Amino acid sequence: MQLTGEIKEFEIIAKQWEFIPSTIRVNLGDRVELHVESTDVAHGFMLPEFGISEYLNPGVDVHIDFIADKTGTFSFSCSVPCGSGHGRMTGQLIVE
Repeated sequence: MQLTGEIKEFEIIAKQWEFIPSTIRVNLGDRVELHVESTDVAHGFMLPEFGISEYLNPGVDVHIDFIADKTGTFSFSCSVPCGSGHGRMTGQLIVE
């Protein structure tokens, strides 16, 4: 795999049972930089295929970076129980 040299940066808001945006699209070899912030209660951000699991305190910008080193569609989700809609708090990373 060759690195593209591209840096793809995204700001993600975690709030009552959703991530905004809920779909992130990058290319194989991109360096992905995420700034994830909860705007209400404690949440988590888990992207297991890339070894990512972060706790999100409300109002704190959590910086996550990784290389998109495999292609496919990968689910991310909230890893901290946050209420009745917790199971719907998911999104997708698409690596092409």
